[in-house]
Amino acid sequence: MTRRRSLAGRLSRALAACVALALIVMVAASTLVMRSWMLGNLDSELHRLAQRAGEHLDVEDVPDGEVDSDDDVDEGAPAPQSGGRMPRPGGPVIPGGPTGPGFGGSGISEGTLQYVNEDGESAGAVVSNFAVKYLDEHALEILAHVPTDGAPHTVRLKGLGTFRATSQVIDDKTILVGVQMDSVDDVVMMLVAVEVGLSLVVAIAAWFAGRAWVRRELRPLGVVRAAAADIASRDLADDAEDLTRVGEEATSGPVEVADVAGALNSMIDAVEDGMERRARSEAKLRQFVADASHELRTPLASVQGYAQLARRDIDEASRTQALERISSEGARMASLVEEMLTLARLDGNRALKRDNVDVIPLILDALSDAHVVAPDHAWELGEASDIEVLGDEAALRQILTNLLANARVHTPAGTRVTVSLSPLPADREPGKDAPASSMVRIRVADDGPGIPAEIRDRVFDRFVRGDSSRTRDGRGSSGLGMSIVESLARAMGGSVCLADADKGTVIDVTLPAA
Repeated sequence: MTRRRSLAGRLSRALAACVALALIVMVAASTLVMRSWMLGNLDSELHRLAQRAGEHLDVEDVPDGEVDSDDDVDEGAPAPQSGGRMPRPGGPVIPGGPTGPGFGGSGISEGTLQYVNEDGESAGAVVSNFAVKYLDEHALEILAHVPTDGAPHTVRLKGLGTFRATSQVIDDKTILVGVQMDSVDDVVMMLVAVEVGLSLVVAIAAWFAGRAWVRRELRPLGVVRAAAADIASRDLADDAEDLTRVGEEATSGPVEVADVAGALNSMIDAVEDGMERRARSEAKLRQFVADASHELRTPLASVQGYAQLARRDIDEASRTQALERISSEGARMASLVEEMLTLARLDGNRALKRDNVDVIPLILDALSDAHVVAPDHAWELGEASDIEVLGDEAALRQILTNLLANARVHTPAGTRVTVSLSPLPADREPGKDAPASSMVRIRVADDGPGIPAEIRDRVFDRFVRGDSSRTRDGRGSSGLGMSIVESLARAMGGSVCLADADKGTVIDVTLPAA
C-alpha cells in the first residue's frame, strides 16, 4: 500500500529546499566574491614586489663547495653543485648595503617567494621571519616553467604551500616573486564553514516555520473536509435537508481554498435543489397515480357490473345495452390512458418537431369537427392573420382539439365559441424562448358561464374539473385536457394562460412565430 504523505509536510519540505538552494547560491557567490577580493589584494602586493625584485636579486659566483663564514644557511638547504653558483644568502639586505645583493630585503612580506635565473643558473628561496629557506631542485624546476608574462599565476610547491607568483625578464634575468596563498584558502574555508553552518540552521528553522505556516494556511481545508464528510455520512435519499456548508473561515481564506469551499457550497445547493425537485416530482407522481387510479376505478367498476349483468339470463335488449355500456366505458378508459401517456411523454422532455406550420387550416378543421360533435354550439373563426407558427403540427391539432372540447363540455347549448389568430401585442409578456415581436397568440373565447373562481388558479393542473353541473352529459371530462395543452405549449417554447374576461372564458396560447 502506498504511504500517504501530508500536503503540509510536502509544502514545508519544498519551502526548506528552496531556502537551502537560495542559501547555497548565496554561499557560493559570497565565497567567490571574497576569494576574488583577497586574490586582488594579493595580486596588488605581488605587483609591488615584482617592481622591486630586480633591485636586489642576483646570482654570484662562489668557489666550489665554498660558502662565506658569516652566511646563515638553513640545515636542509641543498649543497652547492660542482662548478655551480649559489645566491649570496645574507639576512635582510638593504640594496646597495655592505653585504651586497641577495635574498631578502626591506619591505618584503613574510612568506615571500623569490626566484632568479641568470645565464642558466637558478636559485630561489622563501623568506620567513627574516630567515631564508632555499628551494630544492624540484621546486626550482617547477618555477622555471612559470610563464614570464608578468601575470599572476598560482603555483603549488610541495612542503612549502601554495603561492600567487608572477615571473618576468629584467636585464637578462628571469625574476619571479610570489606571495603565499595559504591564508587566503584558510579564510575562504573558514568562511564556507561558517556560512554552511548558518545555512543549515536557517534551513531547519525555515522548515519548522514553514510547516507551521502551511498548516495554518491549510486549516480551512479541514473545514471543507468536515463538510464533505458530513454529506458522505448521510443517506441523501432520506435526509437531504440542512446539509453542512463551509463557513466563512474557508470561503474568506486563500484564493485556492476559497474556490474549493465555494464550489463545495455550490454543489451542496445543487444537491439540495435536486433532492427537493425529486421530492416534488415523486409527490407529483404519487398524486398522479392516485388520481389516475381514482379515474379508472369508476369505469372499471361499470365494466365489471355490466359484464356480470350480461352473463345473466336477461333479454336481448338488456344484454345489448350492457355491451354498449361496456364499450363506452372501455373507450373512456382508453382515452384516459392515452392522455396520461401523452403527459408522461411530455414530462420526459420528449422533443417535438419544429416546422413552419400554417395554423389557419388547423383551426378550420378543429372548428368543423367541433360543429359535428356539438351542433348546438356556435363555432366561429375570429380575427385570423396570415401568420405561421414554429412548432409541431400534431401538437397544434391536439391543443386546438382539447381547447374546443373543454369549451364544448363545460358550456351549455347555444354558447358561442370563437377562435382567433394574431401577433402578440407589444404590451404582453413574451414567451420564455422568444421576444414579444416574434410570438403568435391563439385565442379561444366563449360566452359561457366562465370558470369558477375556486379553480381558476388550478385550471391547468391535472385532474382539475369544473362543477359537474356545467357538463352537458353528466360525465364531465378527465381533467387532463388543459394540462396537456399547457405541456404541449411549453414543449414548443410557448405558454398558455387564462385571460381576464367580463363574460365567459378566454384562453390564450402563445407560440413562437416562424
